[in-house]
Amino acid sequence: MKDNTTLLTFITWGILLSSVSVLLNDIREFDFNQFESFQNWAKSANKDTPWFSSQNAIQWSYYAISAALFFWRAYLIFGFSYFLPILKEIENKNYFSDNNIKYFKKIGNIFIQYTISVLILRFLLAAIGASTFNFLNELKAEFTFLIPAGLAFYIIAEIFKRGKQAEEENELTI
Repeated sequence: MKDNTTLLTFITWGILLSSVSVLLNDIREFDFNQFESFQNWAKSANKDTPWFSSQNAIQWSYYAISAALFFWRAYLIFGFSYFLPILKEIENKNYFSDNNIKYFKKIGNIFIQYTISVLILRFLLAAIGASTFNFLNELKAEFTFLIPAGLAFYIIAEIFKRGKQAEEENELTI
């Protein structure tokens, strides 16, 4: 079993590192000059016109929502990092530990929070006209996988919780 968990640990690290590098590359490619143009606009803006009706406000909204999308992608990667302590517990033969139960619930939580938040943010991006958005196409894309996976991790946490209870009962009867 140790060989399998070691292999799974290496695979998990590979996925985490490649995900982080893709995220950092996407952040690097993002146009952060929009922030400078927003600051310049804020200094010279006419205070009598409503802020929400200006083109710069729309650009600032696009910048803020894009930054939020980067945050949520980083949060999803953080969720994947919980697989490492789970593998460590399994390697130590602590299959039904409280930590594993807690980590599976956290992973499920992160998957569901990510999916709902990104759907809302993409809807907002479409509303300001910075992207196209089709709800059914978005659900068919990456999101079709994440909500069922999040629910599956909740179920796994419950199975592990019941397994721990059975294990404790078996230890008492021996």
